[in-house]
Amino acid sequence: MTGEFVERARALRGLIESEVAKPENGMTMAPKVVEACREAGLFWLLVPRELGGSDASTVEFITMVEELASSDGATAWSLMANSAATMVASVYSSDAHVARMFGGDRLPIMSSTYAPTGRVTFDGKVYHGGGLHSWGTGIGHADWVSGANVVFDGGAPVMLPDGKPKVVGAFVPTSEIELAGNWNVIGLQATGSFDYRVSDRDIPPDWTFNQYWTEPQRPSRAATLGTLVVVCGGHTAVLLGMARRALAEAALQASKKKRLYSPDCIATTPVFQNEFLKLEALYQAARALALDVYGEADRMAEAGTPLSDLQIQRVRQVTTWVHGTCREVVSQCFALVSSALRQPSVLGKYMADASVAAHHIIAGPMSLIEAAPPIIAHWAQSRDAEAAPAQ
Repeated sequence: MTGEFVERARALRGLIESEVAKPENGMTMAPKVVEACREAGLFWLLVPRELGGSDASTVEFITMVEELASSDGATAWSLMANSAATMVASVYSSDAHVARMFGGDRLPIMSSTYAPTGRVTFDGKVYHGGGLHSWGTGIGHADWVSGANVVFDGGAPVMLPDGKPKVVGAFVPTSEIELAGNWNVIGLQATGSFDYRVSDRDIPPDWTFNQYWTEPQRPSRAATLGTLVVVCGGHTAVLLGMARRALAEAALQASKKKRLYSPDCIATTPVFQNEFLKLEALYQAARALALDVYGEADRMAEAGTPLSDLQIQRVRQVTTWVHGTCREVVSQCFALVSSALRQPSVLGKYMADASVAAHHIIAGPMSLIEAAPPIIAHWAQSRDAEAAPAQ
């Protein structure tokens, strides 16, 4: 599947691959790549058109991020996270705060984290507080950054009617926060997912938004689908792109390299052909299922219809399955071509990045366990549905 944004991402392949190879770009997205992605409009696919975004479909977003990930996993991961954060800012913030953030000469880029590690109080006029937050992906080139803050009153969290603590986010200028490091990792180093500290400060209510994302302030496809679905789609896309690049790299290396005592290249051997074809089928199956599930979500969003619980759990299921499947594809591609052991190694880098990416919380075992009841119930009822007379 191709499209305008996929083509824009593909046009950046040479730049991305040359820039990520430079040591000075080892911890965050290369400045030249940031500017190129800005020029291509890739950070704002999920932003409403009224604010200068594209309000693209989830499938458009997924295929664009997949293409970027086939050039570099960390670049795609960072842009994906920035895109989701910028969508949150554009959809859930008040009109007054949107005017502050989106009223400049160029569209802003946001970074955000979702674990509620901040703490604020509310005196009836302003919130006050701050905190130390982790996983500030893409914060090095972000204009605004938000962390999640639990609202306290008298030393205890303020509780909502549904039994959850009240949690608010608030985008503040990145120039007003302190980077706190703590990003020494084995993969996805260049996502720049640093810890950051928001010093205690007054936060006007119109700067805040509901961190549970249940109160969109303006319509968009992403607002209809919900933040969870959009975030799952972005992470799914990164793993698909990693698997695609690993297959291409393994095939390329196998077409050049010979085994000891063999007159032919590895790609001509039955062992390689058998294993490669199985891995390629796994990638194609994972991609087809992902595009089917997210395509159905897009059709619902286009109609302005919220997803059912079954559809949301399908999204969680496919996201988790794609993560595990694509990690296995990358790992086995690395194993098939021993030349990947030497540095620099595209396959070695992708194996490390995919191993880290696949352990994200949205793709953990609990995702499948929590998604299981409605999917199992659907299958249990499927025979009755088939036998029911047409209405």
